[in-house]
Amino acid sequence: MTALACIWSAAGTRTSEAEVANVSAVAFEVSSTPVVDLYPGAAKRTRLTFANPYPFSISVRSVEAKVASTSKRGCQPAAANLRIGQYLGTLPLSVQARGRRSAGELEVTMPNSVADACQRTTFQLKITASAVRVGR
Repeated sequence: MTALACIWSAAGTRTSEAEVANVSAVAFEVSSTPVVDLYPGAAKRTRLTFANPYPFSISVRSVEAKVASTSKRGCQPAAANLRIGQYLGTLPLSVQARGRRSAGELEVTMPNSVADACQRTTFQLKITASAVRVGR
């Protein structure tokens, strides 16, 4: 599973690093490790990696996730089919300039009530996180 963090920048659409340096919120990428062998009642964890594209360090302040989509039309991206727990890790989390950091996890649980249509389905997560420039 991978997802792009949808981080809100106070300046709107970013056009240059200089412009981003003047705001407190920054955009960055968050990815997660694949979760395999899910079945009704199973609980697994996915590890998160944060990538900072900027020439300054950032401090990740919050992380949330939800099911965004599935690979099968009859399987709804809903908590009834897959539940995503809270971020399991320490916040705030610093990520060096132009660096990557693997830290924290999300617990993914398939409820016993999962729809039969979700067998052999791939679930895509939407991971949303917020961060600020360190030193601002």
